[in-house]
Amino acid sequence: MDALLIVSGIVAVVIGWIWLALQARNLSLGLLLLAIFLPLVTLFLRRRGYALMPRLLMFVGLLLIFAGGAWLYRDQPERFDSLLAGDWLARPSVHQLEGELMGQRFVPDRAYWKAQELILEEGEDQRVRRSLSIRFANTPELLRQRRIERLPGDEGEGPELVLQWYTGALEAPGLRRVVDDYTLSLDFAPQADGRTRVNIHLHLPSPEATRVTGEVWLEETPGWLKALQPLEAKPAPVSPVSRPAVQRPVQVPVAPQLGDWQTVSLLALLDEPELFIDQNIRLTTVTARVYEGRLKAVSGDQRVVIAQPRGPNQVDYHFHPLDIRSLEVRYRSRR
Repeated sequence: MDALLIVSGIVAVVIGWIWLALQARNLSLGLLLLAIFLPLVTLFLRRRGYALMPRLLMFVGLLLIFAGGAWLYRDQPERFDSLLAGDWLARPSVHQLEGELMGQRFVPDRAYWKAQELILEEGEDQRVRRSLSIRFANTPELLRQRRIERLPGDEGEGPELVLQWYTGALEAPGLRRVVDDYTLSLDFAPQADGRTRVNIHLHLPSPEATRVTGEVWLEETPGWLKALQPLEAKPAPVSPVSRPAVQRPVQVPVAPQLGDWQTVSLLALLDEPELFIDQNIRLTTVTARVYEGRLKAVSGDQRVVIAQPRGPNQVDYHFHPLDIRSLEVRYRSRR
C-alpha cells in the first residue's frame, strides 16, 4: 500500500506539472519558465495567473507521497532508509543463498573466513544490516574435515552462532548467541582458482525464525582447509576390493514384515519411489551419519528427501545419491 501511495503521488505531481506548463503558455516568459522548472513554487503564488486545478493536483500528489513515505517508515524503516540513500533497486547477491534471519529476509553481500569463524554479512561496508557468524573458537577439533554436521541433541559442544539483525534507523542492531539446539551442515569445496565453495544448511528453532540454505563463495581458502588438502591428496593404499558398483535393484517383498528394518537398494528407491513414500527410512551417509525419518519425496534432481518432526515444526533433509552409503526401510501400514 505504501508503494501504491508513493507511485500514485508521483504520477499526480507529473501530470499536474505538465498541465500547469501548458496552461502557463499565455503568461509572461518569466512565469512560464517558473512553471516549467520550479512548478512547486507556484503552489505558494497567488494572483499570478496560474491555473488552480493543475496546482491542486500537484498538491494532492505531494500529500500522497508524504503519506506513503510515513507508512513506509512506520512498517519498513530499512526500506525507507534505502530510498533516502538513493538505493532504490535491490542489489543482486553474488551468492546463491536464500533464507531469513530473525524473521527478516537474509541475502548476504559478503562471505569470508576470519580467524576461526565463517561470516556472512548483508549491507554496506560501513553499515551491516544483518550478519551471521559461525564460530569454531571453542570447537577447533571440528575443523579437521571438509564436511561439518550438527543436529539437535548431538553430544559435545558445537559451533557458536552469532546473529545480528536490523531493528531500525535510530536503534542499535539486535544481537543473539545460540550454542545448541540447531541443525547445521557445512560442506567446504576448495577450487583450483584458490576460492572455496561452501554449501550451507542452517535451521534454528521457531523462536529465532532463522533458516539459511544455499551456496556461498570464499575468495580465499582458509588455512585449516589448505592443511587438509595435502592429506586428502595422498594416494590410498591399494586394496583388492574396490568400491562396489551401484547395487542392482532389489525387488520389494510382496508382503513385507511390518516393524522390521529391511535393507533396500538405492536404485530401487530412485526407480520406484512411490513404493517407499511415507515409509520410515533409516539413511546412513558416507561419513557414517545416520538419519531416520519419513521419506517425503525423491526430487527432480534425484535427491532423497527425508522429513523429521521437530516439535510443532518439520525439518527436511536432502541427500545426493553419492552421499548415501546405505538405506533401510521399516514398513508401516498405510491404513
